[in-house]
Amino acid sequence: MNHTLRITLALLVGVTTSLTAQNTTRWDLFQALDWEGRQAFLNQNPTTPWEEDFLLKALDSDDTAGIETGAVNEVAVKTAVAIKLVKLLVALPSTKAAPAIARLPLQYRDPVLRGESWLGLAQLGDRTVVSSLIRTLASLNDSTQRGRGEELQASYSIQALGVLKAPEAFRAVTAASLGWYSPASGVRALAKRTLSQLVPDVGKATLDLLADEDLTLKEGIFQGVLDQGDPVYMAQAAAAILGPLVRYRAQGKNDQDRTARMLLATLVGAQKSPSPPVALVPPIKMLLTKGDNPQAMVQSIRLLAKIDDPSALALLSTTLTGYNARQKVGTNTAADLILVKELFQALAQTGKASARPPLDEARYSDYTAALTRDAEAALAQLPK
Repeated sequence: MNHTLRITLALLVGVTTSLTAQNTTRWDLFQALDWEGRQAFLNQNPTTPWEEDFLLKALDSDDTAGIETGAVNEVAVKTAVAIKLVKLLVALPSTKAAPAIARLPLQYRDPVLRGESWLGLAQLGDRTVVSSLIRTLASLNDSTQRGRGEELQASYSIQALGVLKAPEAFRAVTAASLGWYSPASGVRALAKRTLSQLVPDVGKATLDLLADEDLTLKEGIFQGVLDQGDPVYMAQAAAAILGPLVRYRAQGKNDQDRTARMLLATLVGAQKSPSPPVALVPPIKMLLTKGDNPQAMVQSIRLLAKIDDPSALALLSTTLTGYNARQKVGTNTAADLILVKELFQALAQTGKASARPPLDEARYSDYTAALTRDAEAALAQLPK
């Protein structure tokens, strides 16, 4: 700002405090200044409050001039003026400002201008912005452009969604809490803190997300549950994730590897619960019926032993009965015999007399002497 304008600004600021036509004088003064002068004018502490009409006209003038057109310095100043005007309008608060503010993120790229506009709309209670905020955050979560500008926009959008208490944003904010954002940006930590502003029960809403088709999101959420170390919550999460996971058709090797990894993590995690839920039994039955993942089958059998429900014991019994029948005709493989031993141990672990029949049958099913002794040892642990 040149010397003449500084003098003019100082004189006119004083004059405006004594004139009756306050709004007109303030606007005339604002128009007479260059952009640096306007910035300085808005940054003062006026003796009379800012008028809504003046601020709206000033924002419209900035927008009409093209905030991001001109030399680099001019763009920076016009951007700063727009941000200041948004904050002043929100501080009033202005009931008329939402449409003018809502245009800014659509027309301009500056991450702070966009972010302050989103946050301002949220603070004004404008819920019409929720859907666009969710789309923006979801896009940023999946973006291949991963710079400071993207992190700033993600942070602002999360803040705005938190202010609006938008439950429909839970998925996008959860994904942000697991996303690519750097620790220095604080985006992931902010997202985790914001979840409780969106829904009354974060734990339940998180479990509901485990049915999501996005494997990456599903895996990240479940790992977060495991990291919490609550065995009961782990089992609840396992029950929520196992059914969809067993039915999922993996595409490509990476997808298959991730699915197998998640299956094992789910089955092992559920075993840490003192009483895994019976809802785990149907998907475990599917796993044992498929028979295409030996490691998952071993962990499934071990998990069944911990589920205190007749359906779990029945599945263990019928599974061993099937192997007994195959052993009699010599069709069990070496891998099958590993599972047979696991079944012996699992049935013994149930501690139920009703677990005896398939074990008793196993003694006469042409297993090796070692396995026959294992069956007898398992029987010895059960009541008659």
